[in-house]
Amino acid sequence: MRKTLFQTALLAVLAAPAPIPALADGGVTVALPDQGQIARAASEALLHELVLANVVGMNCQDYLISNGEWALIVGSADLVAAALKLEVNDYDDRFYGPAFAALDAPGTCQAEGPKIAGLIERLKAMGGDTVPLG
Repeated sequence: MRKTLFQTALLAVLAAPAPIPALADGGVTVALPDQGQIARAASEALLHELVLANVVGMNCQDYLISNGEWALIVGSADLVAAALKLEVNDYDDRFYGPAFAALDAPGTCQAEGPKIAGLIERLKAMGGDTVPLG
């Protein structure tokens, strides 16, 4: 069975010792939350929050996130998806598809953008960070 780039990257992240680093576009590496805490918190609702924060934070001018914030959000989402044992297609179809559809709805940026900071603080409380490593 051929692995996709996403599956290969996810396996590498899951095999890494704590703190788990996440590499963002532009070469930013950050610590991800503690695996045990993420596993306990893993839910479809949390994954929806993370994916929507990613989409809003990368596409809504008033709520743009930094590379470090992006790495923390996306890396954490990947850990939650792995904890939920989601296949790549399910992950994309059930979470990214609706998030991008929400982006097309009026008011999504204003409704969801302010929630990003609180989500980042929750991830930091679990051991993640937005400060680049090394």
